[in-house]
Amino acid sequence: MYSIKDITKYLSNEDIVLGNLENKFSNLSDVAHINEESLDWIHSRNRDPYQYLLNSKANVIIAPKSLQSYSNSFPLEKTVILTDNPMLLISKIARDLFVKMPEPGIHNSAYIHPEAIIGENVHIGAFCCIGKCSIGADTIILNNVTIEDGVSIGENVYIKNGARIGQTGFGFVKNEMGEWEKFPQIGNVIIEDNVEIGANTCIDRGALSTTTIGYGTKIDNLVHIGHNVRIGRNCIIICNVSIAGNCIIEDDVWIGASSTIKNGLNIGSNTFISMGSVVIYNIPSNSDIIGYPAEPKKLFVKKQAILDKKLKGESI
Repeated sequence: MYSIKDITKYLSNEDIVLGNLENKFSNLSDVAHINEESLDWIHSRNRDPYQYLLNSKANVIIAPKSLQSYSNSFPLEKTVILTDNPMLLISKIARDLFVKMPEPGIHNSAYIHPEAIIGENVHIGAFCCIGKCSIGADTIILNNVTIEDGVSIGENVYIKNGARIGQTGFGFVKNEMGEWEKFPQIGNVIIEDNVEIGANTCIDRGALSTTTIGYGTKIDNLVHIGHNVRIGRNCIIICNVSIAGNCIIEDDVWIGASSTIKNGLNIGSNTFISMGSVVIYNIPSNSDIIGYPAEPKKLFVKKQAILDKKLKGESI
């Protein structure tokens, strides 16, 4: 069981704790299975957060500060923690108290190149193959991961099962007889600090230069990143995305599930690419795009409205 005192270190000076400070909690749960011993939370976008708070079976609830005006009518038996971002606070508490991370160490079935450089407190799981590369401190590499020669991995990187990093990219040139010959793939890969790489994701080495994944970027499962791609800081790349070679993805870009980005493109910073989009043109910063081919979302929605009217036989 955890007490309110156990989580005070996660609270900011602006957070407000109200109600019964003697309450304790022992678990996290989804909405359907919340009980008295759960640590519950209310999303900032909840349509009726006050009613949710009243109905919750949990004795300890993290709630948005928008409820502060209702504080005089909170149930006295509950503990209510008011904060600006309940999802962020519950994440910090949950990671520390309820998520068990692998312990540092190298599984005896893993192959490590004798010249590999391994930092402190690194976990390398079963059946990994680690080439002549460098791996920074506090990095976690789960099972069956392959990291080829010439890869540089920063600190506090999290690599899930089956990821493949640094293999040769897909590049060919026709010879005099019209047959395909492999273009040399002799570059490298740099993974900066605080990156997450999902299960069975493939990141190709540069052909003649470097493939780079920037600081804090999070990559989901089953993503393919081609040779020479440069991805900026704090990007989100969701499952089944395919980024062809020589693309530049600037900082704070969100790429939705199953999107495809044509080779050689530049995607500007703070761009949001909706799921299933096919990007075939350069995209300026601060864009919101969708579709096949991808276009500004406002234009896409306008076209869809016109099409719907035509299908219904209505005048435009």
